Amino acid sequence: MTEESSNRMKILLVDDVAFFRDVMRDYFRRTPGDILFATNGREALDLAAREWPDLIYMDVAMPEMNGIEACRRLKATPRLAKIPVLLIFTPDRDASEEDVKASGCDGYLKKPFGREEFLNLGHRYLYHIERRERRVPCQMTVDFTISGRNFQGRGVDLSLHGLYIEYRDEVPPQKIIDVSFILPVISPHRVRAKGRVAWVNQGFPRKNLSLPQGFGVEIQSIDMESVEVIKRFLEKA
Repeated sequence: MTEESSNRMKILLVDDVAFFRDVMRDYFRRTPGDILFATNGREALDLAAREWPDLIYMDVAMPEMNGIEACRRLKATPRLAKIPVLLIFTPDRDASEEDVKASGCDGYLKKPFGREEFLNLGHRYLYHIERRERRVPCQMTVDFTISGRNFQGRGVDLSLHGLYIEYRDEVPPQKIIDVSFILPVISPHRVRAKGRVAWVNQGFPRKNLSLPQGFGVEIQSIDMESVEVIKRFLEKA
């Protein structure tokens, strides 16, 4: 191993589900460094001892050794105890919040969560985590549904994990939203996603005058074909 590679930042992602490992990896697309993977707590312990990562994100519900037990063992090992460990769990299904705190973890995330929340937590312990995401201008009609009611707006910019929609009427913040649109120059596939209204840019004065009235959506659930369509659009821009 060269001195340059040994000094590179390392982030260990631990989850037994490949899809969630891929989602977390995509969150770090703009963060320099190496992303390491483990599929259970036992693998995480072995990899942490060998690679000494700068930060660990670890799911709680895993086979062989769950995240809570792995975190306890990491924190009980003097050489590894200072590595920040962030646990991810579904309350009342995977574990209680009290059990998660008792593991000695440095922080935790409750499912479901979004990209911004995920990266903001990690940024507290690893400054080099890049939370900004490349956004590409776009022009397409966006159909969206909030609380069973259908609306239509115009897409202004798009990233892998969100989009900004021009819309003049009032939209409640933090609402769950279903969106769909087509990127005709890329694919006839209709992109469909579920997310939340992350911020609202309406009223007077608007938060961001460089953008038209509207709102930002943080994508929280999307099918893989739609992900590939968005990736192709971003790569082509």
